[in-house]
Parts: sequence; structure tokens; C-alpha cells
Amino acid sequence: MAQQLRRRTKAGFGAADFGLSSSELLIQFYLFDFYTRVVGLRADLAGYALALAVIWDAVSDPLMGMLTDRTRGRFGRFLPYLVLGAATLPAALWALFSPPAFTGQGGAFLYLLFTYVLVNTSMTVIGVPHLALGGALTDDSNERTEVYGWRLVAGTFGLFFGILAPLFAAESFGLDVDSDDGVWWSRSFAALFVGGAVLVSAAVTVLAVRQRARQAKAPEGARFTLRSLGGSLRGVVCNRFFLPIFLAFIIASVGRAMNATLALPYYRFRLEIAEGDVQRWVLGIFAVAIVFSVAVWIPLGRRFGKKWPAFSGMLALGVMTTVAYPLFPAGSLAGPIAMAVFGGIAVGAIILFESLVTDVADADRRATGEQRAGLYFGFWRLGQKLARSVGLGLTGPMLALIGFEEGARAQSADTAIGLALLFGPGVGLCFILAAVVFAFSPIDRGGTTEGRR
Repeated sequence: MAQQLRRRTKAGFGAADFGLSSSELLIQFYLFDFYTRVVGLRADLAGYALALAVIWDAVSDPLMGMLTDRTRGRFGRFLPYLVLGAATLPAALWALFSPPAFTGQGGAFLYLLFTYVLVNTSMTVIGVPHLALGGALTDDSNERTEVYGWRLVAGTFGLFFGILAPLFAAESFGLDVDSDDGVWWSRSFAALFVGGAVLVSAAVTVLAVRQRARQAKAPEGARFTLRSLGGSLRGVVCNRFFLPIFLAFIIASVGRAMNATLALPYYRFRLEIAEGDVQRWVLGIFAVAIVFSVAVWIPLGRRFGKKWPAFSGMLALGVMTTVAYPLFPAGSLAGPIAMAVFGGIAVGAIILFESLVTDVADADRRATGEQRAGLYFGFWRLGQKLARSVGLGLTGPMLALIGFEEGARAQSADTAIGLALLFGPGVGLCFILAAVVFAFSPIDRGGTTEGRR
């Protein structure tokens, strides 16, 4: 596929991540708070339910990747799964944010666990093939960075939509978000809005890439067997180029999950900023900064290679997060807005990480003759979900440790300080550690593994 991709094809590929990112952010930003504050589930039980769901994800993501690598048919390896995932994810999201009334903790715990597994499975079915498709669209390493840049742009707008969906729902239906009933319905309607976004954005991607995606088929003789699964898993897990990138991504994603879960409590109880102001100003500016950061990271990747710009972005984000958030005074938006700009630009470096994964998968294919791109991105999605579950699982007990009271209208001064430390150094050290791990990757200056396997 040497012909350069049209811009509309690149943009169309990225569109599906609008729905995926809005789903992920709706979950990361609101799910824990919803189940503890409104449903009444204890924080530790909510954290455990979300963490337990990773057991199924540990199986489903790599399996989905390998299934993608071995799928043959007239529609290629990717399109059937994009359609299937887009059809099931909206219903699963609505169920997750529309629980029945429970009289005990056990029922709420099991419902959260079951529906969260359904949502994650649907996101696996669409997310793993979509990630792998980006590498199959072009063989040019730099062009792949642009392809994943468009995915980041669409995903960032999706992030913004997922965060603001409850606000849209509240304003559209006149809901009082200061009441538990108003919060309940705002989240439920938001899930419907996000589900619609999943359907529309996936349809745009399918239409934009259908011609090239149909050409991407598994090689003749590729079969899904337990023996082939074991060999492929060992090949990916033991790849010395992939492992440091993967571990760094997991560690950083743990920090991101903690950041998303702690954001509302931090801004509400530490900085005393209204939820609407956080959504409009801090998170809105953060999303815009990520979009504009694409224009920074693509030329940096071309000029200096992918490794060290990605390392610098991650390290800078960790240092600033560690230092800044505990120092912001209550009632002021200036500091959070400045960090939203800086943090949004730094977060954009993720496109370099994802582009590196496709380079690693290509080098592996040339060395072994096997197509494993789907499996690599299956592990990538697994890492993302594993990190999210670990981050959420850690957050519940840590909140309990600092004396956080679920459903309370106010928290103690000591708890507010604890929130600042968790949201600042607790999250920032994850990003710093991720940067250090990534620095040991044997990826060369140009972001390629050629000749060094």
C-alpha cells in the first residue's frame, strides 16, 4: 500500500475513536462517582468490581487481536468487528448507567461487575481492530504517525463530548444535578447520547476506509488454534522492543485512570470549583490543547524520531502534575487552566507511542513471517483496561484511607489535603515512572527496530 493516503481517509479512520473515547471518558470520569454517590455502593466495593472486570479483559483483548489477524472474508480483517462492536456498545453503556434500585450492597456490586464486563467486551470488539487497522492502512512510518494523529484528534473531541454529555443532558431536560435523582437521570441520558456517538462515528470510519480495509486479509492458511495462540502470545510478550513500550503505557494509564477518577472529588472538595466550571473551562481547554498538540508531535517525530519526544512529553507531564496540583489555591481557576493547556500538549505524545507499536509489529512480521499486528494492539488495549481497572481499584481504598465519605456534601480539611496529594504526586509519579521505563526501550532514534531484532 505505497500510495499516500488521502486526508479524508486518515480523518475518517480516526472518527471511530470519537465514540470510543467518549465512552471511556464517561466511564472514567463519572462511573465511580455515580455508583458511590448516587447508587450508594461502598467505595471499596466499587473499586473491587471495576478491578475484577480485568480478569475477562486479560483474555478477551489478546483473543480479539489474534482473531483479527486470522480473519478472512470479503470484508477483510477489520470491518466486521467494527460493525459488531458499534452495534453492541450503546446498549451496554445504557445498562451500565441505568441500574435498577438496589436494597443491598451485594446486588449493586454484581450489577456493576456484570455490566462493566459487557461494556469492556463491546469496546474490545471495536477497539482492537480499529487500532490495528491504522497500521494496515499504510506502510510509511511517518504517515502512520499522522494516521494516529487523526485518531487522537477525533478521540479528543470524543473526550470532550463524553465529559460534557451529562451537562448536556441536565440542561436539555432541566435536571437538578445537585440532587441524586437529577444526577441519576443526567448520567443515564448521557449514556444514550454517547451510544449514539458510537454508532455515527463508527459508521463514518467504515465508509471512509472500506476499500483499503477490504484488502487487508489474513494470509492463506492462517488458522486460530491453541498452538498458534501460544506461539503468538510468546512472540509478542517476549519481544524486547515491545515490552518496555507496553509497560510504560500501562504505568502511565494507571496514572490517567487515577486522574480521571479523582478529578471531580479534587475540584469539588479541594479547590471548591463547581462541576460546570470544571467541565467548561478546565476540561474543555484540556481537550482543545490535545487537538493542537498533534501539530507539535508530528513534526517533532519526523525531526527527532519518536522515542525521545515521547519520553520528554511523559516526563514533563509527570513533573508538573506532581508539583502543581497540591499548590493551587481554593476557588481559583487560573492554575487548573494553565495545567490544562500544558497537560493537554504533553498528553498528545501518545500518538508517538501508538505509531511505535505498528513499527514493532512490522519488524516482527518481517522477521517471523507472521501477521501479529492485531495481537500487539490486543495487548495494547488490554494494558489500557488493566491500567484503568488497577487505577480504579487503587483509588477506592486510597480514598477510604484519607477519610473520604461517600455521598457527603463536604469533606474534612485533612481529606481535602489528601485529595490534593493523590491527584498531584500520586498521579504524577506514575507518569514519571512510565517515562523512566520507556527510556530503556531499545527503539532507536528514528523510532524503528530495523536491524536490531
